[in-house]
Amino acid sequence: MSFNKIESKTLLKKVYEQLLQKIIFGGFFLGQFHIRSTQQKLATATIILISFFCCFLQTGLGCSTFLLKNGSVLLAAHNLDMPDHIPGAIVINKRNVMKTRSSWLELTTGEKDPSPNLTWTSKYASVTFNPLGRDYPDGGMNEAGLFIEEMTLTGTKFPEDPSKPRIFMMQWMQYVLDSFSTVDQVIKSASQVTIDGWAWHFFTADKEGNAAVLEFLNRELVVYKGENLPLSALCNTKYSQEIERLGTYEEFGGDTPVSLENKKDIPRFVHAAYMLKHFDPSKNRPVDYAFQTLKQLERGVTQWSFVCDLKNLRVYFRTAPAQRIRHFDLLSFDLSCSTPVKIIDIHADLEKDISEKFKDYTLDLNRKFVKLGIDTLFGSSPQARAVVFKSQDTSLEKLGERIALYPERTKCK
Repeated sequence: MSFNKIESKTLLKKVYEQLLQKIIFGGFFLGQFHIRSTQQKLATATIILISFFCCFLQTGLGCSTFLLKNGSVLLAAHNLDMPDHIPGAIVINKRNVMKTRSSWLELTTGEKDPSPNLTWTSKYASVTFNPLGRDYPDGGMNEAGLFIEEMTLTGTKFPEDPSKPRIFMMQWMQYVLDSFSTVDQVIKSASQVTIDGWAWHFFTADKEGNAAVLEFLNRELVVYKGENLPLSALCNTKYSQEIERLGTYEEFGGDTPVSLENKKDIPRFVHAAYMLKHFDPSKNRPVDYAFQTLKQLERGVTQWSFVCDLKNLRVYFRTAPAQRIRHFDLLSFDLSCSTPVKIIDIHADLEKDISEKFKDYTLDLNRKFVKLGIDTLFGSSPQARAVVFKSQDTSLEKLGERIALYPERTKCK
């Protein structure tokens, strides 16, 4: 069965609105737990709303990440794919900033999370791509050359351990970029906290060329790295399944031809493998080739595309409404916390080096970006908004304000 864009959205709305009504107004069984309390229902409903929307997109749509590695070339690249415009900000995060974790439960209910607290001081500055304002990134790169990015994975189940700090998955990525320089450190961190949120798996790489995929299956952390990571790429299917399917194609052990023109039937992961295998730095300019590969992985709904040079700490990017590739160097900014955090609209229609176009961070600017992000997540269905927040001790405005105010709790050390 196939749907056009309008039909798909209509079907999606009907299904998740019915599901959410069952969660909020009736008892809803999730695994072995009967969710009864208002606050539990609210947090669960919000997660299911977003997760179902993201999982629905996997029928032909989805995000892609890869590492282009050859000699001195080390480029991490990502496409963010969604059927509608995704607002966002690029943020230059500073060193030596003291922070305390927040969980999704806290953000959606305003209640204190009962798990142990987690505080840290940022060791590294970073650049992040943020759909929900400062400190809530979709991914990014730090000054040590560490990169992390997320993609939706249906079936994700994060481990549950009340003895470990619970942290919202977006903020966990910021914590990673604040704190670590190597892939092995990221992997260790993933087992030291309880990550919460919705269905994501992660791709990470570092300046030494190491890479890893982190998945959370059946409440267990599953890691692919070294020999178990034959291809440094990730899309929206379990990594093991992607590798198994790749083995059925020509040049990768099988006999099915790889056609770059056939975007309907050939999976994005297979196209990524083909492009990475055929990269020749003597014939192709690396950054241009990275964007060509991202273009090959597009399926008509790419909203953001960016390339991070992990050795030279330069970022290149373009977006759907602003197609010209622009760039900036992370080290061109004052990265000490004695000066303001810098921020810019990811869709600003600029060109070439945009370092001087960044603005000083303000709470008002953050509120603007957070509101745009929340309106995008929930705005496609007023009925779903009403179901999630009807007669609850919260609202979209309260959720947005909690997210927007978080940076006000941080402190330059």
